Amino acid sequence: MELMDVIRKRRSVRKYKPDTIPDEDIRYILEAARLAPSWANTQCWHFIVVTDEQKRQEIAKDSMPWCGKAPVVIAACADPEKPGYKGDIPNYLIDIGIAVEHMILAATERGLGTCWIGGLHEEPIKKLLGVPDNLRLPAMVCVGYPNHEPRDIGRKDLEEIVSYNRY
Repeated sequence: MELMDVIRKRRSVRKYKPDTIPDEDIRYILEAARLAPSWANTQCWHFIVVTDEQKRQEIAKDSMPWCGKAPVVIAACADPEKPGYKGDIPNYLIDIGIAVEHMILAATERGLGTCWIGGLHEEPIKKLLGVPDNLRLPAMVCVGYPNHEPRDIGRKDLEEIVSYNRY
């Protein structure tokens, strides 16, 4: 699949088949995240692959109920101190964003559906997964085979979102 085809195909999936995802596909997704660029190459991330059903159900209680139906949830942890800040913007959030998007595109290429979850209640999930106190948990990705065809939500035309040399 060509990159633009993968990008066009990617949608948020909230209904999953219970089918197990092959380990090679999970490794492929994680490899895509590993290769993501990061500020000063700090690679501030650590990913926790959650396949245990009980843990996924606990995560679902503290995030989105449908998340527990995905056969895999990947928790994206980050050390906020590694990359530091540029002005008042924390670089770890940008780095994790790039790595998570790499994962999502790799999953899409493999025929898997994903949903990026942010705005988490971090502490209960961190405790459940044994995440060290100094790390943050800014995102999780639900991964599985879609149990429906997500709708096309459309996008604005380039002319609506792009300016050259001045807004």
